[in-house]
Order: sequence, then structure tokens, then C-alpha cells
Amino acid sequence: MSKVAKVDQRVKEYLEEAGYEKWARCHSPVKPAGSYLHCVYDSGWRYIVDIERGTCNCGRYQIDEIPCPHGIAVLKSKNMDLKDYGPYCSELYKPQTIEKAYELPIVPMSDKKDWNVPCFVDDEEVSPPKYRRSPGRPKKGRHLKSSESLSSNSNRCSKCGRTDHNRRTCGFFPKESL
Repeated sequence: MSKVAKVDQRVKEYLEEAGYEKWARCHSPVKPAGSYLHCVYDSGWRYIVDIERGTCNCGRYQIDEIPCPHGIAVLKSKNMDLKDYGPYCSELYKPQTIEKAYELPIVPMSDKKDWNVPCFVDDEEVSPPKYRRSPGRPKKGRHLKSSESLSSNSNRCSKCGRTDHNRRTCGFFPKESL
């Protein structure tokens, strides 16, 4: 407050009259929504991670079904060991599921000379399908990463970090009146 007073004494008096809870985050009466909801700041963006539901507003936690870097940061902040991340991952990544995939024996094929091929199959000539190249320049077949969005809209709100709106139309935070 002394720095504010050096700039303008009237601003200091106004802020003190308004009350610290209205403009200072450390005095804010806001409580967390639950014990599993966390806020992570990364490169100027704010990500909200819900460990109980397995969601993060970056979207990677929901797509990959394993904790994203923001989820891992939350789990590390709770002093959890890497072995304890199991409940926060999909069943597909657990060792029991992988073992089940290889439970049935895989029988290798015999040598080609030992195959018993019927005559009508052996006599039939198979040629490749007829293919006509489409006109124009071929499109690039680039595959998107899980972190990349399918939409062409890359604008994000500077308040909440979500897409499809800007800071003027952001409804994620309630507007505060002074």
C-alpha cells in the first residue's frame, strides 16, 4: 500500500474504503469447490484440474485418459508417488489389462511350403484395384497430436484460457463491482 500511496494517495484511500476482500486475492473469501479441484498456472495460462473426475480444461486428461502435465503437477503437490497414480488413469493402461490382452496363446503359422491351399484359390489371379488419381495438388496427410484442437479457431480468452469466447464475453468469473 505504501507504493500505491507514493503514486496517488487518493487511490490508496479508495482501495482501503472498498475493502481488501474486493480487490486482493489473498483476502478473498473464495473457497475451493472441492478437495479435488485445483488451479495450475503454466506459461501464463491457468488450467483447472479436477482429479476426482479426471478432467483438465486443456483437454488432454480427457482424451488420453492419463493425467496431463497439469494433473501430474497436482498429484506431485499432494506428495503422491508415481505408483499411486493408478486410480487417476484409465483401465487400459493398467498392468492387469495389458496382461489380459496376452492371456490367450498366439499360435504362429506354419512354413509356407506346408500350407494346404485349394486349387480354385491357387488358380485365381488377383490384380490390384483400379485407381484413378484425383486432379489437383495432393493434400498433406498430417496427423494431429492429442494436444492439438480440431477446430480452426485458436482464439482463447485471456481470463480463463478457454476457447470460443474472449475476455469481454467471459462468463467463467463473476463480475466484481467496486
